[in-house]
Amino acid sequence: MVEKLTSAQKRQKLARAAMNVIWRDGYHAATIQTVAKEAGLPAGGVFYRFPKKHDLAQAAMETMEGEFTPLLATIAPGGTAQKRVSVFFDYLDAMTPRRVVLGCPVAKLMLDIPADDGFDATRKTGQAIFTSLINWLADNFTQDGISDDTAQKTSRRIILRWQGAIVLAHAMNDRTILDDEIADLRQTAERMLGSEPN
Repeated sequence: MVEKLTSAQKRQKLARAAMNVIWRDGYHAATIQTVAKEAGLPAGGVFYRFPKKHDLAQAAMETMEGEFTPLLATIAPGGTAQKRVSVFFDYLDAMTPRRVVLGCPVAKLMLDIPADDGFDATRKTGQAIFTSLINWLADNFTQDGISDDTAQKTSRRIILRWQGAIVLAHAMNDRTILDDEIADLRQTAERMLGSEPN
Protein backbone atom coordinates (compact mmCIF):
# COMPACT_ATOMS: atom_id res chain seq x y z
CA MET A 1 0.00 0.00 0.00
CA VAL A 2 1.33 3.46 -0.97
CA GLU A 3 1.71 5.78 2.00
CA LYS A 4 -0.37 8.95 1.68
CA LEU A 5 1.65 12.16 1.82
CA THR A 6 0.70 14.94 4.19
CA SER A 7 0.09 18.42 2.81
CA ALA A 8 3.51 19.53 4.12
CA GLN A 9 5.22 16.55 2.47
CA LYS A 10 3.52 17.33 -0.84
CA ARG A 11 4.63 20.95 -0.62
CA GLN A 12 8.21 19.86 0.13
CA LYS A 13 8.17 17.38 -2.74
CA LEU A 14 6.87 20.04 -5.14
CA ALA A 15 9.45 22.59 -3.93
CA ARG A 16 12.26 20.09 -4.52
CA ALA A 17 10.83 19.28 -7.95
CA ALA A 18 10.68 23.00 -8.76
CA MET A 19 14.33 23.33 -7.74
CA ASN A 20 15.34 20.42 -10.00
CA VAL A 21 13.29 21.61 -12.97
CA ILE A 22 14.46 25.23 -12.71
CA TRP A 23 18.08 24.12 -12.30
CA ARG A 24 17.84 21.83 -15.33
CA ASP A 25 15.56 23.84 -17.64
CA GLY A 26 15.82 27.43 -16.35
CA TYR A 27 13.09 29.51 -14.75
CA HIS A 28 11.47 30.67 -18.01
CA ALA A 29 11.24 27.17 -19.47
CA ALA A 30 9.91 25.60 -16.25
CA THR A 31 6.18 24.90 -16.30
CA ILE A 32 3.64 23.88 -13.69
CA GLN A 33 3.13 20.63 -15.61
CA THR A 34 6.85 19.83 -15.66
CA VAL A 35 7.16 20.47 -11.93
CA ALA A 36 4.11 18.27 -11.24
CA LYS A 37 5.52 15.48 -13.41
CA GLU A 38 8.93 15.74 -11.70
CA ALA A 39 7.22 15.46 -8.30
CA GLY A 40 4.87 12.68 -9.43
CA LEU A 41 1.88 14.70 -8.25
CA PRO A 42 -1.14 16.23 -10.03
CA ALA A 43 -0.69 19.68 -11.58
CA GLY A 44 -3.63 20.95 -9.53
CA GLY A 45 -1.54 20.48 -6.40
CA VAL A 46 1.10 22.81 -7.78
CA PHE A 47 -1.48 25.52 -8.50
CA TYR A 48 -2.99 25.05 -5.04
CA ARG A 49 0.31 25.38 -3.17
CA PHE A 50 2.07 27.80 -5.53
CA PRO A 51 -0.57 30.00 -7.18
CA LYS A 52 1.98 32.15 -9.05
CA LYS A 53 5.13 31.11 -10.86
CA HIS A 54 7.26 33.36 -8.66
CA ASP A 55 5.99 31.30 -5.67
CA LEU A 56 7.68 28.31 -7.31
CA ALA A 57 10.90 30.26 -7.71
CA GLN A 58 10.82 31.21 -4.03
CA ALA A 59 10.12 27.62 -2.98
CA ALA A 60 13.00 26.40 -5.14
CA MET A 61 15.40 28.93 -3.63
CA GLU A 62 14.23 28.15 -0.09
CA THR A 63 14.85 24.46 -0.80
CA MET A 64 18.41 25.28 -1.88
CA GLU A 65 18.92 27.36 1.25
CA GLY A 66 17.42 24.64 3.44
CA GLU A 67 19.80 22.05 2.04
CA PHE A 68 23.03 23.96 1.62
CA THR A 69 23.21 26.42 4.51
CA PRO A 70 22.69 23.84 7.33
CA LEU A 71 25.33 21.66 5.67
CA LEU A 72 27.96 24.21 6.70
CA ALA A 73 27.21 23.57 10.38
CA THR A 74 27.88 19.85 9.93
CA ILE A 75 31.38 20.30 8.53
CA ALA A 76 33.85 18.90 11.08
CA PRO A 77 32.15 20.71 13.99
CA GLY A 78 34.78 19.64 16.51
CA GLY A 79 37.73 20.05 14.17
CA THR A 80 40.19 22.83 13.57
CA ALA A 81 39.61 25.65 11.10
CA GLN A 82 42.08 23.92 8.76
CA LYS A 83 40.07 20.69 8.90
CA ARG A 84 36.72 22.44 8.36
CA VAL A 85 38.01 24.41 5.37
CA SER A 86 39.58 21.27 3.90
CA VAL A 87 36.25 19.42 4.17
CA PHE A 88 34.50 22.45 2.64
CA PHE A 89 36.69 22.13 -0.45
CA ASP A 90 35.98 18.39 -0.52
CA TYR A 91 32.28 19.32 -0.77
CA LEU A 92 33.02 21.71 -3.64
CA ASP A 93 34.87 18.88 -5.39
CA ALA A 94 31.90 16.56 -4.86
CA MET A 95 29.52 19.14 -6.39
CA THR A 96 31.66 19.63 -9.49
CA PRO A 97 30.08 17.11 -11.89
CA ARG A 98 26.59 18.59 -11.62
CA ARG A 99 27.93 22.15 -11.68
CA VAL A 100 29.72 21.46 -14.96
CA VAL A 101 26.56 20.01 -16.52
CA LEU A 102 23.95 22.42 -15.09
CA GLY A 103 25.79 25.40 -13.59
CA CYS A 104 25.19 26.70 -10.06
CA PRO A 105 21.49 26.34 -9.12
CA VAL A 106 21.45 29.46 -6.95
CA ALA A 107 23.21 31.72 -9.45
CA LYS A 108 21.22 30.28 -12.35
CA LEU A 109 17.90 31.08 -10.69
CA MET A 110 19.03 34.54 -9.56
CA LEU A 111 20.16 35.42 -13.08
CA ASP A 112 17.05 33.95 -14.69
CA ILE A 113 14.26 35.56 -12.67
CA PRO A 114 12.69 38.82 -13.85
CA ALA A 115 13.86 42.09 -12.29
CA ASP A 116 10.43 43.06 -10.92
CA ASP A 117 9.54 43.44 -7.24
CA GLY A 118 7.62 40.15 -7.13
CA PHE A 119 10.97 38.35 -6.98
CA ASP A 120 12.57 40.39 -4.19
CA ALA A 121 12.15 37.59 -1.63
CA THR A 122 13.75 35.07 -3.98
CA ARG A 123 16.68 37.41 -4.63
CA LYS A 124 17.15 38.02 -0.90
CA THR A 125 17.14 34.28 -0.21
CA GLY A 126 19.76 33.71 -2.92
CA GLN A 127 21.89 36.54 -1.54
CA ALA A 128 21.58 35.01 1.93
CA ILE A 129 22.96 31.69 0.62
CA PHE A 130 26.05 33.37 -0.84
CA THR A 131 26.44 35.54 2.28
CA SER A 132 26.33 32.46 4.51
CA LEU A 133 29.07 30.82 2.42
CA ILE A 134 31.28 33.90 2.60
CA ASN A 135 30.69 34.40 6.32
CA TRP A 136 31.29 30.73 7.12
CA LEU A 137 34.68 30.83 5.40
CA ALA A 138 35.54 34.18 6.97
CA ASP A 139 34.61 32.88 10.44
CA ASN A 140 37.00 29.97 9.99
CA PHE A 141 39.78 32.30 8.88
CA THR A 142 39.25 34.65 11.85
CA GLN A 143 39.21 31.69 14.25
CA ASP A 144 42.72 31.02 13.02
CA GLY A 145 43.85 34.56 13.84
CA ILE A 146 43.31 36.28 10.47
CA SER A 147 41.89 39.81 10.66
CA ASP A 148 38.17 40.30 9.96
CA ASP A 149 38.85 42.51 6.92
CA THR A 150 41.32 40.08 5.31
CA ALA A 151 39.07 37.11 6.13
CA GLN A 152 36.03 38.75 4.49
CA LYS A 153 37.91 39.89 1.38
CA THR A 154 39.55 36.50 0.90
CA SER A 155 36.29 34.64 1.43
CA ARG A 156 34.48 36.84 -1.12
CA ARG A 157 37.27 36.22 -3.63
CA ILE A 158 37.12 32.46 -3.07
CA ILE A 159 33.35 32.34 -3.69
CA LEU A 160 33.70 34.74 -6.63
CA ARG A 161 36.40 32.64 -8.28
CA TRP A 162 34.50 29.40 -7.62
CA GLN A 163 31.33 30.83 -9.17
CA GLY A 164 33.26 32.21 -12.16
CA ALA A 165 34.88 28.83 -12.71
CA ILE A 166 31.46 27.17 -12.61
CA VAL A 167 30.21 29.52 -15.33
CA LEU A 168 33.23 28.88 -17.57
CA ALA A 169 33.34 25.12 -16.93
CA HIS A 170 29.61 24.89 -17.71
CA ALA A 171 29.90 27.05 -20.83
CA MET A 172 32.93 25.11 -22.11
CA ASN A 173 31.70 21.72 -20.81
CA ASP A 174 35.19 21.28 -19.36
CA ARG A 175 35.49 19.89 -15.86
CA THR A 176 39.23 20.60 -15.65
CA ILE A 177 38.49 24.34 -15.47
CA LEU A 178 36.56 23.88 -12.23
CA ASP A 179 38.88 21.19 -10.86
CA ASP A 180 41.93 23.42 -11.39
CA GLU A 181 40.28 26.45 -9.81
CA ILE A 182 39.08 24.55 -6.75
CA ALA A 183 42.59 23.07 -6.29
CA ASP A 184 44.12 26.55 -6.48
CA LEU A 185 41.54 27.99 -4.07
CA ARG A 186 42.18 25.15 -1.64
CA GLN A 187 45.91 25.96 -1.71
CA THR A 188 45.16 29.65 -1.14
CA ALA A 189 43.04 28.81 1.91
CA GLU A 190 45.62 26.35 3.25
CA ARG A 191 48.38 28.95 2.96
CA MET A 192 46.25 31.46 4.84
CA LEU A 193 45.56 28.94 7.57
CA GLY A 194 49.23 28.03 7.82
CA SER A 195 48.88 24.39 6.73
CA GLU A 196 50.68 22.60 3.97
CA PRO A 197 48.75 22.00 0.74
CA ASN A 198 47.79 18.37 0.02
